[in-house]
Amino acid sequence: MYQGIRKILNFIRSADNFLVTSHMNADGDAFASMLAMAYLLENWKKRYRIIINDEIIDDKYQYMWGIEKIEKYSSDITDDFQAAIVLDVPSKKRVGNPSLLLPEPKQCVKIDHHPVEEDFAIYSIVDTEASSTSQILYEIIIQAKLTISPELASLIFSGIMYDTGRFSFSNTRFRDFEISAVLVKKGAIPNDIANYLFFNNSFLSMKILGYALANMESLYEGKLSVIFLPLDIMKNNIHAEIEELANYSVAIKSVEVGLFIREVEPGYFKMSFRSKGNVNVNQIAKLFGGGGHIHAAGARYSGNFKDLREKIKKAVKKQLLF
Repeated sequence: MYQGIRKILNFIRSADNFLVTSHMNADGDAFASMLAMAYLLENWKKRYRIIINDEIIDDKYQYMWGIEKIEKYSSDITDDFQAAIVLDVPSKKRVGNPSLLLPEPKQCVKIDHHPVEEDFAIYSIVDTEASSTSQILYEIIIQAKLTISPELASLIFSGIMYDTGRFSFSNTRFRDFEISAVLVKKGAIPNDIANYLFFNNSFLSMKILGYALANMESLYEGKLSVIFLPLDIMKNNIHAEIEELANYSVAIKSVEVGLFIREVEPGYFKMSFRSKGNVNVNQIAKLFGGGGHIHAAGARYSGNFKDLREKIKKAVKKQLLF
């Protein structure tokens, strides 16, 4: 399917001592694809370390094979990595601090499904038509002739299920169902994985979800929906548990663009954009130094919330062609 797979597999066979990493605020697809790659590396008896920028890994991912192998970045890490495999990330800046550990491009592999922002790896597979990086990992594992165990099947199924929103997002393709059917046959249990990923929330996070929905803002005749959580709410450290609010922001019948904003530090905001129509939210996110997909993107902003709100309104208004 992908012509670059053979070159990547040949490189992995020839190298050793790998850094495996992904984007900041790693999600279900990031964890699944990193661990699926780690499964391959272990099978091939390669040395590796999985290092990410995040301080905390949400409990809902604890069912995944190998999750205990993931380390948070520290300046004390002195490994001289011979090679690196970077998954589900379009640019080094989105990796965060682990990017400081990357070797030179000729020793790097990049596997992703986001639009290209930076070429930092000689060995690269980027497919923006793929639902997830985990889907691409499946194609790699098949070409590697790796036996798919129930643990590996669960990983890949998790990544596909997460990034397709339980097979409901517009990025869902026929190939996802083909692969998922194979993975279920190999031991993935869909209802268990769905419960872990989507129905495993704390009581506090559900209360905050209620607060967010009660205070949702509707603009431009219902075409733009904005959910905002201020710092005093976010200090409860439930960041990963409330990511689903981004999808709630676009779950209203008249909405074309949904936006979930949370203040994670004083004057520092994270934004998740969603679209279910013709609006390309990736273009909006890029205005704030972010990016992603046509119907799902993210960005960060430092400054005043009122200024941010006005800037977003203008950017969305332009996309809605008011």
